[in-house]
Amino acid sequence: MTVDLAERAERRAAFAALAGALLLSEPGKMTAPLVARVPQLASLADESLAVEYERIFLRSVSPYESVFRSDSAERGGAVAARVTDFFDDTGFDEHRTNRWRVAGADHLGLQLRAHAFLVGLEAAAWRGERPDEGARHVEAQRRLFAEHVGWWAQVALDAMTVVAVETGYAQLLGAVSEFLVEEVELLRPLPYMDVTQLPTQGSTSRLGPRRLARHMLAPARCGFWLGSEDIAASARLLGFPWRPMDSRQNLVPLVNAAYEAGEIEALVTPWVSRARDAARTYSERASSQAGAELAWRHLGELAAQTAELLVASSERMMSASDDDEVVLRVSGSNAGSALDALRAQGFDAEVIVD
Repeated sequence: MTVDLAERAERRAAFAALAGALLLSEPGKMTAPLVARVPQLASLADESLAVEYERIFLRSVSPYESVFRSDSAERGGAVAARVTDFFDDTGFDEHRTNRWRVAGADHLGLQLRAHAFLVGLEAAAWRGERPDEGARHVEAQRRLFAEHVGWWAQVALDAMTVVAVETGYAQLLGAVSEFLVEEVELLRPLPYMDVTQLPTQGSTSRLGPRRLARHMLAPARCGFWLGSEDIAASARLLGFPWRPMDSRQNLVPLVNAAYEAGEIEALVTPWVSRARDAARTYSERASSQAGAELAWRHLGELAAQTAELLVASSERMMSASDDDEVVLRVSGSNAGSALDALRAQGFDAEVIVD
């Protein structure tokens, strides 16, 4: 029995380690030995794919947990700090060895490598016939999915898959997605998922153009990843300029321009379909992936709320004055209570991590 468990864990660890390394490394000399015995991924040894690697992982989608789970959709902050704390607690140290050229510990590749590390420890415990130790390492894996991977990784993979169509990375991203589904089924992290770590959602009943853009740029607010291709399609539909090298951050001036031209409704109409499609997809996943049902239900609610928000955001219902805001710096042990008090008085209090 323990031999079977060990062999299964070794296979899981090997795939997670390989996938993490391929997400962290540009194709070429480093990746060639990794894919030498994996025919399906052999193309990822080709240095010419470096252009696609840059386009997918560096310019189109930023595969960091903090980007997908913070109010600001910016790298770092409290989200990344929690990931670092988890790695330190479990003994994983690749985020400190500078082996990988990434901007933070919360990169998806590093989280996959951390999972491989934990599954490897599990395999060793089964091999050594130390079941208590093996069970402890399984619990650590379950925590990694409950506190981190289960809330955002598949949403990021969905976004990267769209960009990677017809490239050598499409098969890798598909394989990682399938692996995560299998891991969720195996680990069942649902009982460990904690909604108190979710960003506090401020009121979206009144949004000016700038606040609407900020909402759409943050998956933790809108529920899904609005990609550059989605933004470009809306811009071109209205005849607004959009260059291939423009980033998602250009959404802010685009929404402002649409507002001034009285074209907000036309601009956001395609995004309503995106939001509704995301809500349906997440509902299906909540039903089929019981181990992470809470995460999919939460994301589905965000996407459905965003669809309703976009429908209401026509130029007749939007005002630039709704962007007016006062920034207060609140700190200390009573910061949460202070924010609750502001909201109780009818203020739309948002948390901005600086």
